[in-house]
Amino acid sequence: MNILIAGCGTVGSTLAMKMSRLGHTVCVVDRNSETFNNLDDDFDGMTVVGNPIDQDVLRRCGIEGCDAVAAVTAYDNVNVVLSQVAKEVFKIEKVLTRIYDPQRQTVFSDMGLQIICPTALTVDSAIEMLTGNQVVQYADYAGRSISLSLEGETHMRDIYKSEDRVPVAIVHSDQTISLVRWGKSTRMRKGDRIITAHIVKGEA
Repeated sequence: MNILIAGCGTVGSTLAMKMSRLGHTVCVVDRNSETFNNLDDDFDGMTVVGNPIDQDVLRRCGIEGCDAVAAVTAYDNVNVVLSQVAKEVFKIEKVLTRIYDPQRQTVFSDMGLQIICPTALTVDSAIEMLTGNQVVQYADYAGRSISLSLEGETHMRDIYKSEDRVPVAIVHSDQTISLVRWGKSTRMRKGDRIITAHIVKGEA
């Protein structure tokens, strides 16, 4: 995979190094050349100093030959603009956008962006650890916004009858996970929990 990563902070540099070590071709762009010091000495990717929303800079990064773009700068607006440019101008299909403000997450998801919100993920993880309750996780699937949640002791046959819930996996008491396969029988044991997908938005 040929990937462009915008932002060389902790997340961007770590992502760049791991993707490079996995054998992918990586280019990192950042306005501040000093951030490239976050990269390890064995990083064999390309680094470009420049504004990641400048199309000329993106062309220097080789975006026209990229398979994916990760917008993980420290600024939400930069990440959103870059993501839109990557999708609409350069026709990149795989574009990841980091957003810090959870109140803007839904808005940008509705724009068709694939969002990661570290603030929301941290808060959800904290709630789960403090209370023991599984919180809802949101995702985009086939042009729809869905939420994933644990149904507890709900019987599988009741979920199959539901018009707005689709079973996708089972979390067993030993913490192993089995995917629900359509047309195949699914065994459940006492204490198992069902992960279901709920459609929460209309078609995009």
